[in-house]
Amino acid sequence: MPTELFKNADLLFITSRADAFANAIVMSTTTAGQHLHYDHVALVEVTAKHQVFVLHALPKSGSIREPYAAFQKRHYALVDLYRVQHPLQAELIIAQAKSQLGQVYNHSYAPTAAGYYCADFIFAAFASDQIFTLRPMSFKAPTQQTLLPFWRAYYAQLGCAVPEGELGLNPNAMARQNCLRKVTTLVAP
Repeated sequence: MPTELFKNADLLFITSRADAFANAIVMSTTTAGQHLHYDHVALVEVTAKHQVFVLHALPKSGSIREPYAAFQKRHYALVDLYRVQHPLQAELIIAQAKSQLGQVYNHSYAPTAAGYYCADFIFAAFASDQIFTLRPMSFKAPTQQTLLPFWRAYYAQLGCAVPEGELGLNPNAMARQNCLRKVTTLVAP
């Protein structure tokens, strides 16, 4: 993968290999007729020496910075490269993201909980040049009025309330906001 393809503060929208967790995220964050099925989002850093790093929050490791080569070994099903459509202060965004590294993963997705989940990590990184709008979170299928069984069991195991309707973000909602454009697909199914 040529490093010239990437720019600082590009975003990677990702579809994981199918599992119950990824499926629940996609089921509760897509809308009818939507072709986006992302369950993860990450930030790209390109250093002065043209090294490419990926900064993101993962359930098992919290918020991390890893070389793109290590990121590629995760074997995601789909990775799309997106870029912000207007000029931004990429260095400030990267610096903010680096200040968030080492935090725990926010498994509850509650806005007041410690740590970050993937979309929350990106939202906070863009604080100096915010392009995203928070939306009420939903843990229901778009066609249902009840919580998906996966989320009921997930939050029961966590021992906390489902943050249904609280403000937050998810990768699909971020990709739908008109501030980004898709550059290319890096990994295809």
